[in-house]
Amino acid sequence: MTEKRADYRKKQQKEKVSKIFDNFKRLKRDRNQTDESDQKVEVQDSSKFDSREDLENREDKVDRLKKRLNYAILIVVVLLVIVLFALFKL
Repeated sequence: MTEKRADYRKKQQKEKVSKIFDNFKRLKRDRNQTDESDQKVEVQDSSKFDSREDLENREDKVDRLKKRLNYAILIVVVLLVIVLFALFKL
């Protein structure tokens, strides 16, 4: 005998609910694992640098990259404003 539509929909709904619970359990488990792995990474990162100068040098590079990224974003926004102005005024 073939399955009725109502039975099929109930079965789908149950599967959907079970998937949601499974995803929730998986996310909870993953969070616990990432917390443990984050602590390990911090210890490894600090041990990579031989001296304080290397760490400061790396921080300087990061700061320069941040500034360049901010400038790039600013330029893109200004160019978008110019294009919009040109589209609506010309």
